[in-house]
Amino acid sequence: MAAGAAGGEARAGRLRGGDRVLGAFQNFGRSLMLPIAVLPAAALLLRLGQPDLLDLAWMAAAGDAVFTNLPMIFAVGIAFGLAGGDGAAALAGLVGYLVFDGVFKTIIPQVDGGPDPDITMGVLSGIIVGLVAAGLYRRFSDIRLPDYLGFFGGRRFVPIVTALAALVLGAVFGLVWPTVQLGVNAVGEGIVGLGALGTGIYGFLNRLLIPVGLHHVLNTYVWFQLGTFEGPDGPVTGDLNRYFAGDPSAGFFMSGFFLVMMFGLPGACLAMIRHARFPKVASGILLSAAFASFLTGITEPIEFAFMFVAPLLYLVHAVLTGTALAIATLLNIKIGFGFSAGLIDYVLNFGKGNTTNPLLILMLGVAYFAIYYFVFGFFIKRFDLATPGRGEAGTGLAADWILPESQRGPRGDEEREAAREAEREAEHEAEHEAEREGAPAGAATATAPERDRDDVLAEDVLGALGGRENVESVEGCITRLRLFVDDPDRIDDARLKQLGAAGVVKRGKVAQVVMGTQSDRIAERINRLLKGGG
Repeated sequence: MAAGAAGGEARAGRLRGGDRVLGAFQNFGRSLMLPIAVLPAAALLLRLGQPDLLDLAWMAAAGDAVFTNLPMIFAVGIAFGLAGGDGAAALAGLVGYLVFDGVFKTIIPQVDGGPDPDITMGVLSGIIVGLVAAGLYRRFSDIRLPDYLGFFGGRRFVPIVTALAALVLGAVFGLVWPTVQLGVNAVGEGIVGLGALGTGIYGFLNRLLIPVGLHHVLNTYVWFQLGTFEGPDGPVTGDLNRYFAGDPSAGFFMSGFFLVMMFGLPGACLAMIRHARFPKVASGILLSAAFASFLTGITEPIEFAFMFVAPLLYLVHAVLTGTALAIATLLNIKIGFGFSAGLIDYVLNFGKGNTTNPLLILMLGVAYFAIYYFVFGFFIKRFDLATPGRGEAGTGLAADWILPESQRGPRGDEEREAAREAEREAEHEAEHEAEREGAPAGAATATAPERDRDDVLAEDVLGALGGRENVESVEGCITRLRLFVDDPDRIDDARLKQLGAAGVVKRGKVAQVVMGTQSDRIAERINRLLKGGG
């Protein structure tokens, strides 16, 4: 019996450890979004400044400055993001990267009196330093030193200890990286050597990892580390970097996404509207999302509309994305993007010197629109999938449950009666409270200031998550809340969906709640509530 109990405890410990590892990877993926967010502006400046467009060297130089310093930007952005937005961590990331880079370039083999330009870590060096700076911030940001060194205590100590750590890391990587780089290059060449199969697998995994927020980790390797090209200012790595540096072999790991984002997902939207039981509800959700996907390549509003309520469809979507990248590779279509694979990036990079066969994207795009439309329609009807607008038969909730509460349609009789009852109870409670305080009934509600809607929503979401005692930590990503909770069974999924959540994902004590672009604001307010700030 004792042995069985010990085994159970060990399994529980491993589960908690697994939860923590998953949560750590999710937080890392979220932190990558901060440095990646600067790329659209940089790519726009770099492209517009080229001789075949505006021919403005200063504008091209401005965009190139960001791409040249991406490792430093990653170091600062990751440290800043993982430390909860503290400036001391960002400074530590900057100092640590400068020390690391200086030591690394001194240790590696030298050529003609300078560091070998063919030996480079790319953004990996910035990622490593950013992670170290964030970890040291969490460990030492509240450290107390002896009185005579008190000035250097607390947050001031973080850049100092990060510089020391970066000194050691720079020396270690300077010694081992030339050998490691041979292995990394071999892996990259192996993936590229797979041709259409390699890009197809990447496209499939890229979509499949979105629900757990780990796709940014995969993208970081492919876009910023995969392959090497000798650019005009030295070697550059990564499919995205190499494309903008003029590498004629770059772009295969981006071009297929144009088929999906400009054409495929809008076709899926039309299918979901066509087969909705409440077309007006589905149209309200999906038409603007389809336009956003076509124009900018932002796909989350569409994907979150069916990702959680119809996971089979999402698997189909991942497979179709993989086939799109594979077909683009087979047809030698090469075109890249600085932000995402929408019309804006397509037009900007259509005439770039190393873009090939861009017109095929339009021809294949029409086919992918039809494929997504008919495939989505078949699966929706065949399996009665709960896509937006299909109502209670599919979801067990109202037809417009995915919409924000302010945009939902008329409620049914039972729900309307329940809402009236809740309002009456609230009025009675206000009257009793006023009587207890000796004030006339209704005075409390008449003079109370109107509360911020986001504050109210955050309180409601926190309550649906099981209250303060159930939430260990919460962070906001672009479209979701990422949480550690004490007891996942206390999370009220149905209530969260009533509050506007598009889906709830739970794995052990790690939870994600998809609240759309308001997630950051909600997370900030929940954190204030957790700290007792109201």
